[in-house]
Amino acid sequence: MSSLRRFAWIASVFALSAVLPATAGAALRKDGTWPPDKTDKTVSLAFDGKPSDGLSKLASEAGWSLVVSKAVAVDEHEVHIDVQNQPADAVLEALFIEGNVVATRNGSLITITPATATPSAAQAPAPVPSVRGEDRNVVGDSVVIEKDEVVRTLTVTGGSVRILGTVTGALVVFGGNARVEDGGHVVGDATAIGGTLTIAKGGRVDGKAGVVGGMLTREDGAIVDGTKKKAATVVKSDDEDDDDEAPSTVATKAAAVGSSITKMALLFVMGCVLLALATRKMESLTGEIAARPMRNFALGIVGSIAATIGLCVLCVTIVGIPVAILGLLLGVFAVYAAITAVLTTAGAAIIGHKTKNSYLHLLAGTVGFLVIGAIPWIGGLATLAVTMIAMGALVSTRGAGAFASRRKLPGTF
Repeated sequence: MSSLRRFAWIASVFALSAVLPATAGAALRKDGTWPPDKTDKTVSLAFDGKPSDGLSKLASEAGWSLVVSKAVAVDEHEVHIDVQNQPADAVLEALFIEGNVVATRNGSLITITPATATPSAAQAPAPVPSVRGEDRNVVGDSVVIEKDEVVRTLTVTGGSVRILGTVTGALVVFGGNARVEDGGHVVGDATAIGGTLTIAKGGRVDGKAGVVGGMLTREDGAIVDGTKKKAATVVKSDDEDDDDEAPSTVATKAAAVGSSITKMALLFVMGCVLLALATRKMESLTGEIAARPMRNFALGIVGSIAATIGLCVLCVTIVGIPVAILGLLLGVFAVYAAITAVLTTAGAAIIGHKTKNSYLHLLAGTVGFLVIGAIPWIGGLATLAVTMIAMGALVSTRGAGAFASRRKLPGTF
């Protein structure tokens, strides 16, 4: 039986190599952690066509996640594969018998790169996955993409994600934190909306990296859009020298103060627009907030829990995800509008005895919120209280009158 298997293997190699021009000294070199000889999984394949399609079938049969660099030409000639019960790594070698490549294995993840002089990480062409993986949607939970794991488009809502493996599509995080670790690879774009995005040293994002209403951190040595640059925000590791350049404490605090002032200024402008264009709705909100602040605080807590559950329910189905995203965006806008009403009410309590101008009330409330927000611990509690009261006011007034009450008037049917 051993002689028959050896004959079948030689015949298979011949069938693969006969259709491709041989190159002197060409071979596949294996790096990383491979199983000992004759212990890897065996496969049986019958295939005619492009080598890339054959590689996909081989990866599926062997249980691999296969990534092939753009610099490796695999579709110059068609191949014929007809093997029975052969080691998967031996078939892979036969497919690349005419090439000079390196197959690096890490668990079930195998990366094929040219065996020529290895360029720097920033100059190396981004590998093109042969196995794309499946889309994944995560709501209200944390997820880790392990080193040997490959997923396609990854969407995380209200949670956090760590990328140690490969995301072949886009990475999108709503209201959470994303971190691309050393060795993690995002082939598409990486975006965080209302959260933070961190690309660690050794992490790679081939597309664009951006945030909306959050913070982007690139550690020294992170690769974004194919370039390795020293990030504007540098997170120093324990083993780095102390004399490396890093943002000073004064500069960091000045940037934080400037950011807070900018946010308060935008909040003030938004409130002025709402007071001018939606006067009655703002009066409805401020009246409810002034009359029952503690009740609105409690309703805000209940409303936030109900909204989170509603988003989770909507995101169970693919059809519900766009509705959840639209609802989230509208909800954020409504909460910010209600926050301006809370600040207007607070300002009226401070300077209402001197002026009845609602715009001055909003200004006083915004300045007070800015000052209190700068106090450690107290600032966080104040922000929570303002947000919960704002959400509770929206519930009490049914979105400032956007939704009609279902209660019937006395004497009606």
